[in-house]
Amino acid sequence: MKLSVCNIAWTAEHDAKMYGKMKELGMEGIEIAPTRIFPDAPYEHLSGARLFAEQLKKEYGLSVASMQSIWYQRTEKLFGSEAERETLLSYTKQAIDFAEAAGCPNLVFGSPKNRVTQGADCHETAVRFFGELGQYAAEHHTCLSLEANPAIYGTDFINRTTEAFALVKEVDSKGFAVNIDFGTILANEEDLSFLTEENLPYINHIHISEPYLAPVQRRSLHEEFAKRLGALGYDRYVSAEMKTAEQTEDVFAVLSYMKEVFA
Repeated sequence: MKLSVCNIAWTAEHDAKMYGKMKELGMEGIEIAPTRIFPDAPYEHLSGARLFAEQLKKEYGLSVASMQSIWYQRTEKLFGSEAERETLLSYTKQAIDFAEAAGCPNLVFGSPKNRVTQGADCHETAVRFFGELGQYAAEHHTCLSLEANPAIYGTDFINRTTEAFALVKEVDSKGFAVNIDFGTILANEEDLSFLTEENLPYINHIHISEPYLAPVQRRSLHEEFAKRLGALGYDRYVSAEMKTAEQTEDVFAVLSYMKEVFA
């Protein structure tokens, strides 16, 4: 397993300090919210994404492990009008282009407020939408990973981890996989029965998080989770995800804990 952390856990003025600490701990990647790097129209900065990734690797030995918040500040709805969906489709393809430029192997699809079904049967719409994006992602050497979001985040589409696996298997695209979110597991009180050899090929990324992105806590369930992942031979990224901490030392503590449990 490779270790990462999302850069929403600290503010931009602490970037160099955090990158240095990650290098010191032997971490291999960083997960980025694109607007943290390029606040305005991030996906128009393809050359900037490439340069950012090159400098990160050269100075700190870190790769861009994943992207999240890929629809940040978008108000269109996945299950709204056809025009809204086409806008989101085009915008997500731009995000995929950005990921390719940065050498990033994963884009997390969460965006709970943008994916509310309002009781409508949206299954076929979802299969078509993610099928097209999965094909595009595969062609551009990356992967869009569906994250189950619990109902506490205001969505009714793919609330449980097992539902994410079911949809990903139905779409059946090399560029569309599952992002396991530990905060979802906790919020839903899920067990770990989905960690099987059958499901392993569909797992492209993992978030270690708490509900509402509270600071990551020490949990015996993390140890069981890590043990099962190790037994299955999971070799991709496990990434800490939490909201902005008051002190960088709080993030340091989480990173040390991640190394202790998952390295």
